[in-house]
Amino acid sequence: MVKRRILIIDATTVLAMRIKVLLELLDCEVELLHFANLEVIEPNDYDMYILAHGIPMALACELKQTLSGCNVALLAPKAEQGEVFASFAELNKLFIQAQVIYPFYENKEISALLESILEIDGPQSIALPQVLHVSPQDSQAHIQQWLTGAHISVLGAHSLTQALEIVNGTHIDILLCHYQVQGDSGSDVYLQVKRIQSHCRCILLINQGDKANLLEVIRSGVDDVIELPADQSIVLKSVHKAWQTELLKRNNAQLLERLQDTVDALIEKDSLLRVVFKNTPDAVILFARNGSLIDANDAAAKLLNLNQTELAKHTLFQFLSPSSEQTLLQTMRSTSSLNQHSCELEVQTSKRGLIPMVGSFSEIDYHGAIAYAVIFKNVTNLKERQVLLEEARDELEIRVKERTRELELAKDQAEAANRSKSEFLANMSHELRTPMHSILSFSRFGLDKLSNGETPIDKLSKYLNRIHTSGERLLSLLNNLLDLSKLDVGKFPFCPSRADVCKLIESSITDVSGTAMEKHINIKLHDNGVNSHIDCDGAQITQVITNLLGNALKFSTEGSEIDIYLHEDGDNLGIQVVDHGVGIPENELEHVFDKFSQSSQTNRGAGGTGLGLAICREFVALHHGRIHAKQNPKGGTIIEISLPKVQQAQETQAPPHKPAE
Repeated sequence: MVKRRILIIDATTVLAMRIKVLLELLDCEVELLHFANLEVIEPNDYDMYILAHGIPMALACELKQTLSGCNVALLAPKAEQGEVFASFAELNKLFIQAQVIYPFYENKEISALLESILEIDGPQSIALPQVLHVSPQDSQAHIQQWLTGAHISVLGAHSLTQALEIVNGTHIDILLCHYQVQGDSGSDVYLQVKRIQSHCRCILLINQGDKANLLEVIRSGVDDVIELPADQSIVLKSVHKAWQTELLKRNNAQLLERLQDTVDALIEKDSLLRVVFKNTPDAVILFARNGSLIDANDAAAKLLNLNQTELAKHTLFQFLSPSSEQTLLQTMRSTSSLNQHSCELEVQTSKRGLIPMVGSFSEIDYHGAIAYAVIFKNVTNLKERQVLLEEARDELEIRVKERTRELELAKDQAEAANRSKSEFLANMSHELRTPMHSILSFSRFGLDKLSNGETPIDKLSKYLNRIHTSGERLLSLLNNLLDLSKLDVGKFPFCPSRADVCKLIESSITDVSGTAMEKHINIKLHDNGVNSHIDCDGAQITQVITNLLGNALKFSTEGSEIDIYLHEDGDNLGIQVVDHGVGIPENELEHVFDKFSQSSQTNRGAGGTGLGLAICREFVALHHGRIHAKQNPKGGTIIEISLPKVQQAQETQAPPHKPAE
């Protein structure tokens, strides 16, 4: 007989487990699935579908379409579970034709209900007994005919010997024996047959005169006694009764065997689950809806510092921080049906204080009431790693920002350098073209005079002076470029010796006096009586002062003054060049010392390559000194230089130069 296949779609209920065991006792193949693990099913996959209360209504609506026309039963909750029962009422409306199984049903009632749904007692092939009829020679042959007519297989024997031969070779269900058979009593025949086939049942046929021995016959254990003569209905009824008794016994034995197998399996499974539950390293707690502790494994008892006998005296909420308690209560109140959820909580322990935990909660049916099972996972290490990760992330963000700033600064510097070079090329083109144009023009004028035979000395002298002046201007430009190139590679000669800075400044004033007279600018040196003798390269310091005075003259208004101040600054000699010109904006005071750079206030049509101040800074750096610019409160610019009086490490050649940061 093919086993019937049953699918139970559960939501963690105890009733579903009862139904599974009862169906297995009815020899059904049962599959129990939680609704969260349900995959696509087809209507003909199972003979019956059982839906437990608590499955989501969205899933129930889908199953309604799929299971139309199938055998469906519903598992109801306890009536006192108001919210849950209201949800089940909606499920019952959806499956209006389904049979409802309530948790207060006894097991025999549930089994009978399942048998009727599955039609287990419906049309089946009828099993009939094998009968051995033992009677005197040619006596009562009509009894065998009655049995044969009822489709019952009958074997005949006329003595104890013949009966035993048949029993030794053939399975016999019922022995139908006359009380007297060739000198042997029917009781003896039955006892002999019983020794060989203990399951065999016996019906004795007695005559009127044998009633005196009826008590002895009954004591022998026979199932029924028929007084002869008997009609057909009595004989067939007795055989049917004995056979039904045997079938019931056999079915009971099979049921008992299956029940024992099921109990053994459940005991084994329960033992395994208890071992897993007890020894799981994570804390597992079962608690009621009001927080009362029902059960806990060893890890939970250790965490809460409780033994098993103390569990019932406490609630889970006692071991949670106030904020965690509110979080859990809010989650429980917002849950209207059985489900699963997780949340972060803080568990209060006596030894370690508050411990951060992640609790995985499942609502379960505990003896018909809602309870919760929770698994606590200690996330202290995870939190620490998270903090370290956040710190590393913040540090990385800082580094990225710093690096981004550096890259942006480098980009700005590169762009500024590129602009400076572009301006330099434009200025250099102008600075080279102007004297070169002057040289070519005046040389052509002189050649024209000579070719015409004219030799006016004053004209030729004027032309040659202009050519000479333009040539010196070109030479100065080229010298500046060569000096800067040598300074960049550290090969500029550096020849320090003892020199008087006052005399070097006076020499520079003499060099620019012509320009000063043209613009009616007075240059004054204020030495303040300081000792101006220092170790320096006189030519370089002279060029520095000359460059500074040249810039001051170029950007000062006519009739103004330029002052040069000397002062002592410890072991250094300080020089200040103060003009009253257009000045330099505050944000460009450092920028003007860069190569090819000019102030936005001074580069508008004034000419120049932007190398003068850059060379000044390099020469001052060779002397281990400092140079910087600042705004003159009275208008104009102040350039300050600080030079050590004594050079500690005198060199005949400049060291490799490192560009200023």
